[in-house]
Formats: sequence, structure tokens, C-alpha cells
Amino acid sequence: MTVLQQGDKNRPKFALITGASSGIGYALTKEFSKRGYKVIACSPQEVIHLQEPLVKEFGAISVACDITNIDDLKRLKEFVFAHTSGYLDVLYNNAGIAIGGPAAEIDEVKLNRIFQVNVIGHINVTKQLSPFVINAKGSIVYTSSVAARVPLAWTSAYSATKAAIDAYAQTLHGEMAPFGVKVHSVITGGVDTDISGNPSIQEIEEELGDSKFKVDGIVECFVATREMSHDSKYSPDKYAKDMVGKVCKKSSKFNLYGGYRGYFLHFISRYFPLWLVEFVIQSFFKQRKVFKNVKKLAQAKNVKS
Repeated sequence: MTVLQQGDKNRPKFALITGASSGIGYALTKEFSKRGYKVIACSPQEVIHLQEPLVKEFGAISVACDITNIDDLKRLKEFVFAHTSGYLDVLYNNAGIAIGGPAAEIDEVKLNRIFQVNVIGHINVTKQLSPFVINAKGSIVYTSSVAARVPLAWTSAYSATKAAIDAYAQTLHGEMAPFGVKVHSVITGGVDTDISGNPSIQEIEEELGDSKFKVDGIVECFVATREMSHDSKYSPDKYAKDMVGKVCKKSSKFNLYGGYRGYFLHFISRYFPLWLVEFVIQSFFKQRKVFKNVKKLAQAKNVKS
């Protein structure tokens, strides 16, 4: 491939999207492709086959990459240079996983995994590929969440990762500005994806085990939290169209907002007292009954002791 010169206006536009095999990443790949970008779609080897329609229908370049594996990321850097001559207009750090459970009872292995994928992986992707974004004076985008803003019970680890990547991106925003690179963290509301999986009631009860929170109402509460995204009816395609439009306009804003009630939940978290935000969230997601029953159980145990 001929090496392109900096400032070549005739060069093709390239976007790289992680987590492209499903959900938001899949929709982003389609939307960027429709807008004339050549998209490099990345996902782990075990799900890379799910990207085949993106290759056939939209001309995406599909590449297997586990963003938690440094060797994979180094190979990805070489791959991207070979296809783009070192110019990447959009680096969209979208890959993510979710786990649930009480904050003080999180499995250590799962906790490490979610931080490796949702935070450390994206930081390492940025380290490897940001030089190409600088060459293109492009944009670096991170999929954060309203979970970084509001206290939603049973999602503490996920919320912490989204808050962490938002904070990292905020500092990166200033550091990249001298190079003409835009950095965005997207505060994402409800989007109808399967990121939370679809565990059965039995699986939820087994997962809780002997948890202090295993009281009447807890299963219904878990289901309400899990179904939030599905209930929104906000499709990944609608979300992608909105986000890609904002990124392509080279918005000067750091935080972008998308998905169902994305900006609304951000707004109340910033301008309403915590006790009120907790009350609203706990009521909406059927948590108040659970906490009431947990309190009763704790009080009864104290009396017996």
C-alpha cells in the first residue's frame, strides 16, 4: 500500500470499532460504513464469525482481537497500519461486558475481568492506536454509561468501570487537544441489547447463593434492572445513527449523550441531591422492597444475638 502524506484530502476515511460483533458495536459498524468510512471491526476470536454479515454487506474489515491481550493489540496495530498507512479517523472504544450482584459480594475473578475489558483494555487500545488518530487529526470515542452517573443497585462493578473510563477520557481530552484530536465519552442511556444476558430466575437465585440480600423481592428487582435496556425499545441502530452523526460533526463537546433517557439521568445526578436520586432509582427498579426486607432481617439477627 502506498504511504499517504499528511493532509492528503483524497485518502479514504477509516474507523476502528471494538466490540463490533453485536449490539451497539455492530450498529456503529453499519452506520460508519453507510457514511463512507472503511471500518475495521474488532471482536474476540470466539465471536468473530458474527461479523461476517458486516463484511459481506458493508465491506467491513473484520479482525480478531482480544483487547485484554497485549500481544493481540500489538498485532492489531500492525494490521491497522498495513490497511490505513497510519491514518485512523475514528477510534471507537466500544467493547464491554456487564456483571451483576451486590457491591460487597462481587466474585474476584469476574471483577478483574470486567475491569480488564471495560477499562484497561480500552486504555491499552488507545496507547497502541492513538498515534494513527493523531496523524489523521481524528476522534477517539468511549462508550460510557448513565451507570457512571446514577446509583443503580446490583451494577456497582459495571458502574465503576464506566465511571473510570469516563474519567480517563476526560484527562485524555485535554492531552489530545494540541494534536487536533477530539475525545468523547458517550453517556449512554437504555439501548436494547443483550449485554446483561438473559439469566433465568433459577440462575439468578443460584448466583445469589447465601447473599445477605437474598430476601423476598430480590429476583423481581434483578429482573427489573436487567430488563431496563430491553424495555426502553431504543434500538442499537437508532443509537448508532445519533452517535455517528455527532462524531462526524467533530463536536467540541467532551460528553455526548445517547440512548433512552441518557441526558435526563445525567442531569438529575448533577443537580438533584443523592437521597432524592436514590429514592427515584430505587422506586423505579423495585429496590425499596428489597432494602426494607434486608433491614428487617438484619434487625432480627441483631435482636437474636
